[in-house]
Amino acid sequence: MARLTFRVGWRGRIRAPPASGVGPGPRLGPMTTTIGRTVLLCRDLDASAAFWADGFGFRTLFQGETEGFPLLHVGPGRVVEPGLWLVPLPEGGAPLVRHGLPNLVLYVDDLDATLGRLAAAGVEPFVGPDADAETGDRFAHVHDPDGHRVVVVQLGTTTDPA
Repeated sequence: MARLTFRVGWRGRIRAPPASGVGPGPRLGPMTTTIGRTVLLCRDLDASAAFWADGFGFRTLFQGETEGFPLLHVGPGRVVEPGLWLVPLPEGGAPLVRHGLPNLVLYVDDLDATLGRLAAAGVEPFVGPDADAETGDRFAHVHDPDGHRVVVVQLGTTTDPA
């Protein structure tokens, strides 16, 4: 069996090697698929909600509970748009933070303004801000209150995020 080696770019994209035969899936006709949500396990829902609100302008889209289990949905838009579900970390558990890979990559219009909001909330990048000489993309890496690695990217003029 052939073994494929994938490369992870700084933007968190996993790329298959050329001629690997790994590519986009089959065309399914006129169907559109979008990502609905990402779930982050959090030690403190209030601290996490404040991080996303203060740093990225996310607002609470839904707050409630199911069978005594608290749920918090935050995001930049409406409930039907992609957002983050912040859920309590199980007792004794740890967030999934592995191998230095980002948990999230967020594209912003203004990296400097975003980093300014994060700094005002006490969050400093541990990588960058830096720029990709080829694409002009500017980026920085920050941690949320639970140690999730978030890459914040302002796309250059020659980049397609797909």
